[in-house]
Amino acid sequence: MDQGAVAVGPALAAVLVVLVLIAVATVRAGRLGHARGVATAALRAVVQLCAVALLITAVLRSWWASAGFITLMVLVAAATSARRVSSLRLGWPVLAPIAVGALPACALVVASGAVPLTEVAVVPIAGILIGGAMTATSLAGRRALDELRDRHGEYEAALALGLVPRDAALEVCRPNYWSWSRSWPSRRSPSR
Repeated sequence: MDQGAVAVGPALAAVLVVLVLIAVATVRAGRLGHARGVATAALRAVVQLCAVALLITAVLRSWWASAGFITLMVLVAAATSARRVSSLRLGWPVLAPIAVGALPACALVVASGAVPLTEVAVVPIAGILIGGAMTATSLAGRRALDELRDRHGEYEAALALGLVPRDAALEVCRPNYWSWSRSWPSRRSPSR
């Protein structure tokens, strides 16, 4: 057996049962009232993880399946990010920064030889990069919408001055270099 593989068998099943029983006993001892929910969640997690393991095993058998799975990861990341930012209507605009952030980086890592060109190496690296791009996109989108909501008057003023809506939004959402650069300590020696 490979040293990195988990031994699936009776020993693992016994350990999982013992851990679930400990969790249920802890919930009961604390009188939290969710012992049945803990057991149900554990059972659901085992079923879901088995299904995912079977899917990933099938995906890692061909490059076409791996490419399709990476595409699916990008689409799910875009839907998740869109939901975190505002609504699923924004799915397509958040797809671009996720794909442009993750896929070229993945290609560069593989092309450099840092990661071997095998399905079992490329799929997890792509997943890590897609996850990071999704998080960054979600945070940036939320911040931009918060800025537009909080500074709506400035957005309206920019529109009144003749800026198109995109440029007006960028004027409000982009950090102003001069405002934050003045808050940094100067490198010049203090004047005497």
